[in-house]
Amino acid sequence: MAFLKDLKGLLPQLGNPKFLHHLLEPLLLWGILIGVLAWILSLWFIKDRKAQLCSLILIALSAFTVLPVMHYRKKAAPITASSTAMLNAQNERRKDTQWVYYALGSLAVLGIFMTGENKGPLGTVIGITLTVGGIATVIFSLWLHEKEAAVFHPDSRRQARQLADDPPDKTPPAPRRAGG
Repeated sequence: MAFLKDLKGLLPQLGNPKFLHHLLEPLLLWGILIGVLAWILSLWFIKDRKAQLCSLILIALSAFTVLPVMHYRKKAAPITASSTAMLNAQNERRKDTQWVYYALGSLAVLGIFMTGENKGPLGTVIGITLTVGGIATVIFSLWLHEKEAAVFHPDSRRQARQLADDPPDKTPPAPRRAGG
């Protein structure tokens, strides 16, 4: 019964800008990652035009979610974070780098019309550019999400930082006693 009660409370959350921002933001990484993997599989291995179109549509839709993500991020202000300076820097970083997603989304839309059989060298160039640009955007998105984690979940970075700061234990093992 608690699940049904929580489910009823979910509908009003769909109007909450903070919730929508956090709901849509992972598409900038995971949607593009899945779309790029599907693109690579469909273009280079499966060679099926319908699969290529589906992957291009997924890449474009995922990349263009930067528009509602940034809209809801702005509308959700003030956002509570562990450090106001880090939050402001991340907001500026997000605002200044959203062109990456628009470029990839536009390239994916162009790819819908300009890739496939009998599209010549331009189609090949666009296909390769989509592959390389898609992989670069996934890596870029991963970097942005790591920066986001530093702002909203500073404890998630603590373990990695401790591993990097702590030198490995170089204490020699204790000598074994003979006979037992």
